[in-house]
Amino acid sequence: MEFNIVKELNGQFDPIVLIKTDEKPEDALAPKPGRGGCVMSFVAQSIAKRKVTAFGRENITCGGVSAGFGWGTGFKTDKDKEFQATFLSLGLDSAKDKDAFLERLSYLPKPTQEMFKKGERIFSDFDTAYENIQNRPLYDEGEYVVFKPIELLEEGETPDSVIFTANTMELSAILQLNGSFRAESAHIMTPQASACQAIGAFTFEQEDSDNPIPVLSPLDFAARAHMRRLIPDDYMNLSMPWKLFLKLEELSKNSVFQTHFWDDFGNK
Repeated sequence: MEFNIVKELNGQFDPIVLIKTDEKPEDALAPKPGRGGCVMSFVAQSIAKRKVTAFGRENITCGGVSAGFGWGTGFKTDKDKEFQATFLSLGLDSAKDKDAFLERLSYLPKPTQEMFKKGERIFSDFDTAYENIQNRPLYDEGEYVVFKPIELLEEGETPDSVIFTANTMELSAILQLNGSFRAESAHIMTPQASACQAIGAFTFEQEDSDNPIPVLSPLDFAARAHMRRLIPDDYMNLSMPWKLFLKLEELSKNSVFQTHFWDDFGNK
């Protein structure tokens, strides 16, 4: 399918779509059952190489991706939640029980141990990280998420959301378009969350809203490390529910894209 907003942006990376489903497409690039890793490396291949990729419940290797793609909390016990809050804050310095934390790390590969000891430092302290985890939007549905180049959408196919990958000029245009029909000024979300949660659950939450807003990511460098081989560091993702994309698509036909400003700043 073709879209005016994609044509007007003429970016290095056209958008991709996210589809929640119970069946994995036969042609999708996906990890083997029981194996996982960071899903953002698969998302990057959909963005840059225009591949159809899929990630399923059988590929879960961290609690973050479970919550991210609407497969429950990802925690079997409260200790698992505490472990993630420790990692997302200051690592060993934030651990409530340092001996127990080190004992759990002892079963991990040496490089992973060192990373967890330092912590990801997304949050300044354990309590803030724990409260954030408690407040995540949660869903429990579907077996797979499929990422698909938008041009491969078939007539009648309805995705759950759209993910733009944009540089500063492209992002400025999309955000101006997104604000062009709103009277208020605050109309974008930048969740303090992993990249998979931003493009997943936080964007799913906007689908449930009567006034959906786009979600800007990734803010976490761990995700960027898995994407930077294919996506330049100065690009951001902007995800939104399908219904908001369709609104922006219609608005794009009589918008900033038809001005001399975009002729000057936009992609030729």
